Amino acid sequence: MISVAQIFLLSLAVLAMGVAVLWFRQRKIGSMAFLLWLFLWGGLALVVLFPESAVVLAHLLGISKATDLALYLSVILILFLLFRVYVRLEQVDREITQIVRAVALREAGLGLPETGHGGEKDQPGRQPHE
Repeated sequence: MISVAQIFLLSLAVLAMGVAVLWFRQRKIGSMAFLLWLFLWGGLALVVLFPESAVVLAHLLGISKATDLALYLSVILILFLLFRVYVRLEQVDREITQIVRAVALREAGLGLPETGHGGEKDQPGRQPHE
């Protein structure tokens, strides 16, 4: 018999998979992230429906308890996501630095002139729109 906790967790997993599909279709996440989240939430759904499968998997991996397996997997997932955020933050930092350098050079008159909305070059002495 299914418990209330199982119904709640299964509903959460199905909802999260639906959100992952929606974000993938809207191109908010890439295919690799989509597969990661689908695997994660699908795995949670399977463990909720078949709790003994977590014990079997833990024993296959040489881990004594399913709760230890859940803890290890959670820590690995958090570290992976933290690494991805760090890499993305470094990328954004580099992009901001390039933009700031280009703007500084343009304002100092050392960079390429900016083109206006109509395709013509901005006239000297004219302030750009902000």
